[in-house]
Amino acid sequence: MRAYIAVVGALLVAACYHGPSIYSFDPVRRPTGVDADLRLEKKRVSGELLEVQDTTLILLTDSRKVVSVPVQGIRSGAFDKLGVMIGEGMDLQPALTKLRPFSRFPFGLTPELRARLLAVYGQTEVEVVR
Repeated sequence: MRAYIAVVGALLVAACYHGPSIYSFDPVRRPTGVDADLRLEKKRVSGELLEVQDTTLILLTDSRKVVSVPVQGIRSGAFDKLGVMIGEGMDLQPALTKLRPFSRFPFGLTPELRARLLAVYGQTEVEVVR
């Protein structure tokens, strides 16, 4: 009988969900993109993921600048609650496909929306970070 109780208890504990909740994940609660931490050859870029393009990530940095980061130049890309999605030797296309819905603009920025966004942050064009 004790063995039965121990097995049932172990199964109940194993059935409990462990990990992050969708209720504490900002992109679910607010219209923001996931936080990104990108390590390049000589720089580090951190901020909110705004848009995922085929070869580039657009971020709003912690210093409130809209920047473009070519994916090929990223040595390591970690994303809040998603983990490391980009790194040397990793296939980029599945990572970009998975990241796109977690950006603030998953369907992309129209030229008008891009111009308005840049104007809000006092820029005329997106700064390219290499």
